[in-house]
Amino acid sequence: MTIQDFISEHNADFDTYEVRHDWHGNKVYSVRLKSNEGACIGYPQYALEKAGKIRLSTPEETIDIMKTDIPSTED
Repeated sequence: MTIQDFISEHNADFDTYEVRHDWHGNKVYSVRLKSNEGACIGYPQYALEKAGKIRLSTPEETIDIMKTDIPSTED
């Protein structure tokens, strides 16, 4: 399965993704609906890919990923 396949299968919830850093051997994607762009309600949604399988992160995994997914403020 590719991230595009995952997005297509979950198109009621997600229609775009952004590649993030790897985390604990998983490829990480931030997934969201474009129509909700700028909304700030709840935690971000992450899709985790490992060994060709993609799933949504658990709440605990999301918090751990958020701790390491801080954008640089350096120019």
